[in-house]
Amino acid sequence: MGDNFTRLSFEKVINIEKIITIFYMELSKSFAYKGEKHDFWEMVYIDKGEMICTADKNRFVLKSGEMTFHKPNEYHNLSGNNDVAPNVSIITFECHSRAMHYFEGKIFKLDAEEKALLSMLFTEGLSCYRLVDEQNPLLQNLVKIEPSPYGSSQMTKNLLEVFLIRLCRHTDVLTKKMRRSYLIDGIDVPYPVKEILDYLQQNIYNKITIQDVVRHTGKSESTVKALFARYYSEGIIHHYNSLKIKEARKLIREGHYNFAQISDMLHFDNPQYFSKCFKRFTNMTPREYKASIMKL
Repeated sequence: MGDNFTRLSFEKVINIEKIITIFYMELSKSFAYKGEKHDFWEMVYIDKGEMICTADKNRFVLKSGEMTFHKPNEYHNLSGNNDVAPNVSIITFECHSRAMHYFEGKIFKLDAEEKALLSMLFTEGLSCYRLVDEQNPLLQNLVKIEPSPYGSSQMTKNLLEVFLIRLCRHTDVLTKKMRRSYLIDGIDVPYPVKEILDYLQQNIYNKITIQDVVRHTGKSESTVKALFARYYSEGIIHHYNSLKIKEARKLIREGHYNFAQISDMLHFDNPQYFSKCFKRFTNMTPREYKASIMKL
């Protein structure tokens, strides 16, 4: 007599096919890597410190407790920030599941349960796999440790799949563009600071106040000032005036306008204030600067 039980198949949203590498690195603050691209996924987690990460055209800061993914054939590299020595965990693997598209271009801030799950994944994975050359882990091959704990290979696969599914449910996600870092005049700045710098540059021929900057960014005045102060010792308006004087020097060299016209074009209150500002930043009056150019 047959039974009436319905047998349901498991839905498989993420299927890890092969593991390429799994390793943990303690790096110097000045670590630099020329970069790479390959035809499999790479998962990068910063355990301590922070790193500058490049993914195609995006250059961004990856902070402690954060994870990002590099899709197949995406150029990427990592470098230290020359401030704090970072610790980083990396797993590379093959997976062709459609759900993996969710991870493209995102940064995840792991919660306590996700960190615990990741720790289990690395403990299991490192119990059955090791790198051929542990002193040079990047782009190195794995070998199976024999003997290894019973079922450790399958446990590694299952834990990685569970971890990725857990991240797919994650709601606290940043995009790489939001965290993008830019090298401006030799200083690595995040996108919010670049937004301020761009606004100042775009308004050299206008007159703006700190309140205008605040309105443009949509942040509070204290937040804007604190953010800018992390990367520049001078205040925002001081920096704005330095950009104006830099532009004034260019206009003087081009020789199409007199000092009063340049003062008016750059929205200084009057030529006397323009001259005072010019000397503060260059240690010369506009007239002295022009004379120095003529001698070159």
